[in-house]
Amino acid sequence: MPALPNDHHAPHFHVRSVDGYVNDPNGPVHYRGSYHLYFQQVFDTPRTGPVHWGHATSTDLVTWTLHRPALTPSPGTPDEGGCWSGNTVAADDRLYAFYSACDSVNPFQPVRRAESADGFEFTGSIPMVDAPDASESPVQFRDPFVWWHHGRWCMLVGAGLAGDEADGGALGQARLYESSDLTNWTYVGPFAGRRRTGEGTDHDTGMMWECPQYASLGEWGVLLVGAWDRHEGITHVLALTGRDEADRLADPGPAVRIDQGPNFYAPSVMRDPDGRVLVWGWVTEGRDASASIEADWSGMLTLPRVLTVTDEGEPRWHPPAELAALRDGAVASLEGPFDADSSVDVEDVPAQFELDLALTASGTDRESTQVRLVTGEAEHLDLLVDWRAGTVTVDRDSASLDSRSHRGTFSIADAVTGGEAGGPVSVELRLLVDGSVGELFAAGQALTCRFYPQSPPPWTLRVTAGDGGPVDGRVTAWRLRRSVG
Repeated sequence: MPALPNDHHAPHFHVRSVDGYVNDPNGPVHYRGSYHLYFQQVFDTPRTGPVHWGHATSTDLVTWTLHRPALTPSPGTPDEGGCWSGNTVAADDRLYAFYSACDSVNPFQPVRRAESADGFEFTGSIPMVDAPDASESPVQFRDPFVWWHHGRWCMLVGAGLAGDEADGGALGQARLYESSDLTNWTYVGPFAGRRRTGEGTDHDTGMMWECPQYASLGEWGVLLVGAWDRHEGITHVLALTGRDEADRLADPGPAVRIDQGPNFYAPSVMRDPDGRVLVWGWVTEGRDASASIEADWSGMLTLPRVLTVTDEGEPRWHPPAELAALRDGAVASLEGPFDADSSVDVEDVPAQFELDLALTASGTDRESTQVRLVTGEAEHLDLLVDWRAGTVTVDRDSASLDSRSHRGTFSIADAVTGGEAGGPVSVELRLLVDGSVGELFAAGQALTCRFYPQSPPPWTLRVTAGDGGPVDGRVTAWRLRRSVG
């Protein structure tokens, strides 16, 4: 994998390029028996060069082979400044890539299409749709997403429209276009939109919507959007769920975060041959740019996640079953009960591991249970099960002695189940760690977090039940194998 051979922060089973900078995943698709996953790639970490579409393939969602870029900028064309975010679709035994062209003289990113006979090289770029008319006061327009929807091809493009206080402020929008041939497109209208609310908070809906992605799940439609701000840039990803209709997302509910951590952005959606909706995201750095430049690499893609909805239309996120194939033997498996007066250690934890935890307590009237990843003297990452609050929290305030590494605590709410009439409560979670990234799954929610311990592995997992009586259950740590190269 990329970066220095002794860089224990570098990923071994998350997709990223051989060198340089990686951000948005683009257009995952199953084509001719393989998964093709594309992503934004710049060959130098300071990002002085144009964006290409990096490329990786897999037959099982676990082992990935990296290839040369599949979509490259063309001098003298609108995309000479870079081939930016978009997606792919298969039609007539060919793949079509829809993407945003980075044109430095254009205030909007032109939407273009290229095609491929094998998925390994896209050529023949042509323009697709025009930016919104000036009468709508557009301020941003980019990131096409194309899919087959209610009997025709549809395209969403993210947009932001200006607004004054009398109108309710800036409007984030996903604009809908339709086509019968993937070439000629007609503007239908707003598929969904929302005036900005919660500015500066964890639920800020943004001044524009980047990377709109859509999936229909029965009667429900789920729209994923990146909330973008002119001054802060990227913030977080929101899901809006409503009734799936041909021309709009009807009656969407509240906008909710799809990842509770600080390092997830730019989702990319596909439907696999079994009908599952799979989603990848960009894992942002969680450290100052100077540290990334020094390491000479930046960014990676998340593991795939399966999107489902509850009967009430609430989105849920789970790791696909295939990821169990990453396991390369158990480091240790501990069986409870775990005594409140002592701690239990798992030694020799590598930089690539999975924590599988299932615990039960007699009730909520007890102190938090702590799982601490001890990486060095005065360095540790903490996972806290707060039985009273019902939360699972990741605390990275002491995870690194490097001042360039970001801090903070991040929580999954409603992760503890049970407790009715004072009865027992339980929690189940999986944490997959790959060098400097952890992806936590609990109660149908996800949390992506970066951390950079200076001390290399092996590390120690320390389980402390907390005052209030013993905690029963099991804690298993699995060694995970390298799977990208």
